[in-house]
Amino acid sequence: MVQKSNRENIMITGGECVGCRSCEQVCPTGCIVFKPDEEGFLYPKVEEEQCIRCGKCLRHCPVLFRREEERQPEMYGVRNKNAEHCSRSASAGVADMAAREMIAAEGSVFGCAYTDEWKAEHREIKAEKDLWKIQSSKYVQSDIGRCYETAKARLKEGKKVLFTGTPCQIAGLYAFLGAEKENANLITIDLICHGVPSPLLWKKYLDYREQKMGGRVTECNFRYKGKKGWGTNLRIRTERKDSVRPLSLDRYGIHFLNGDCYRESCYQCRYADTNRVGDLTCGDFWGVEKVRTQFMDTKGVSVVLVNSEKGKAFFEKIKEQAIILEVKPEEILPFQGNLVHPTRRPKLRDTFYQGINENGYIEKLKTGLQLSERIKALLPQKVTIFLKGKLK
Repeated sequence: MVQKSNRENIMITGGECVGCRSCEQVCPTGCIVFKPDEEGFLYPKVEEEQCIRCGKCLRHCPVLFRREEERQPEMYGVRNKNAEHCSRSASAGVADMAAREMIAAEGSVFGCAYTDEWKAEHREIKAEKDLWKIQSSKYVQSDIGRCYETAKARLKEGKKVLFTGTPCQIAGLYAFLGAEKENANLITIDLICHGVPSPLLWKKYLDYREQKMGGRVTECNFRYKGKKGWGTNLRIRTERKDSVRPLSLDRYGIHFLNGDCYRESCYQCRYADTNRVGDLTCGDFWGVEKVRTQFMDTKGVSVVLVNSEKGKAFFEKIKEQAIILEVKPEEILPFQGNLVHPTRRPKLRDTFYQGINENGYIEKLKTGLQLSERIKALLPQKVTIFLKGKLK
């Protein structure tokens, strides 16, 4: 546990803060507000004259307390039977399957969606027709807002709740709920997360793309499958143009992949191992073409970690929507570094955000020549998969 200072409020977390906003939602006087720092990441600010030193923010902060429980998850490869649902998801759409099960039970689903201005924020979904809003990956930090409060209210109403998010967001939910996290109606899914860039960087990038493409962005998908199938292709559409490119050849995408633009807490993430915080964990089954060739599907394959008894029971309910394959850790971990350790902090992170508010900042971000990536982008997907499978 982090030692208290004489300030005795959430400000002692400093750069360790993950931005979950649990402290803000639990504060009895409303003296905690979250504001962006110079890099655009949200951090708590305390109105000291209103702070009554009750310590509630400290007791409900995921950063200040470590989990004692050690989990040994079961691991599965998952393929979605529904091609349409899968096509709108990052990989096989495991979170979408879970969401459909929860909606069918008249429960609420919380996940990350875009606003009309392309800000990533968590919201509550109650109808199947709205599930598309929280499908696929948004490679920027999502703003939780007051979703923990809303989830708690639904649980008090006796409703079922599915909450999806990064591991620190799930840890923040549990910290906010306290003993109520054991509620039988609550199911959580944490995502295998590399780290999160700042919302300010994302806004600057979108402004740049709108200027270059001559119109307002009408669609954004980091995991577009329309041309190359399952992979990491970014689609940006405006009223006039449609652009699809690999993340590795995009000014924003390459720095997300390189991990040099993440929140500082991401480089010391305590959830980057197989002792996960959620009831279920899901992510891409990278490397499936090498270790389980016959299970490969160009529409997407997910890996699922079942971490709790609640998670196991819920997974049994959604299995009928999918083709399931039990796998071993050695088939997953070599291709999922963030199930082994946090993303390494690159030296470039020291200066990455310098000048972000200056004109031309995005233009200065480089992708490099990356000849092999450019050649790969020209090859048909089946050829790329074949070559990957051969290079074991």
